[in-house]
Amino acid sequence: MKIKKMRKLFFLLIVILLFGIFNVNAKEIYYSNVNNVELTKEEYDFLSKMYWDGYQAIMTKEDYNYFVQSNMINGVFGSKIYNYNLARGVSHTTSSKNLKISKSCTSDCDISVVLTWLVNPTIRSYDVIGAYFDGVSLIRMGDTKVVSSSSVNSFSLNNQSNNGIGSSIKLPTYSNIVISQSYKVSSGGTVYASYQHAVENITLSTSSKYNFSRNGFGGVFSFYDSASGVFDGMGGVYISV
Repeated sequence: MKIKKMRKLFFLLIVILLFGIFNVNAKEIYYSNVNNVELTKEEYDFLSKMYWDGYQAIMTKEDYNYFVQSNMINGVFGSKIYNYNLARGVSHTTSSKNLKISKSCTSDCDISVVLTWLVNPTIRSYDVIGAYFDGVSLIRMGDTKVVSSSSVNSFSLNNQSNNGIGSSIKLPTYSNIVISQSYKVSSGGTVYASYQHAVENITLSTSSKYNFSRNGFGGVFSFYDSASGVFDGMGGVYISV
């Protein structure tokens, strides 16, 4: 009888210990999206800083797995927003767009560049978003996404060199447009990022006619041939990594 009682007590103890371990390790869910991505409050708040408040809704399982594996949330965080008082744009008012660059650095640095349209753009052609690398190199290219009230579209790089990357993106016909580009770079230098809006309708080919230059628009894009004079010249952002 004593042996049976001891076995029961031992089994009960194991159940209690396992239940306690499960509760300690259990993730307290604050938010979940249609892709079955589940986030804690800490994760949700960090993603709002690194990207924007709304990125959580479009995050995929793949995005989340990379987010966890990269240990981004525990990296050294920094962010800079474009100062509109220095704007030289010709096709938009100083309140039309918001450009932000953020970093999270461990041994290398994850970079997020987000352009938020504060108004609905009149021209919906091919815009460009990209970066100039000074003293750093590209390790991993992430996504370039265009998000609106009714769509999420991804775009690949169509220009790349050892000192820069660039993507041409087609603006959707919907409202609430956000453009996001993410990548990982080595540390020890500076990343300059720029978003250029086409002030007239152009082709994809025309939008790709640029070189990467610190003297270009936003410190990134030096346009030539048919691309000269068709972008708004918005200033850029930069961040040390």
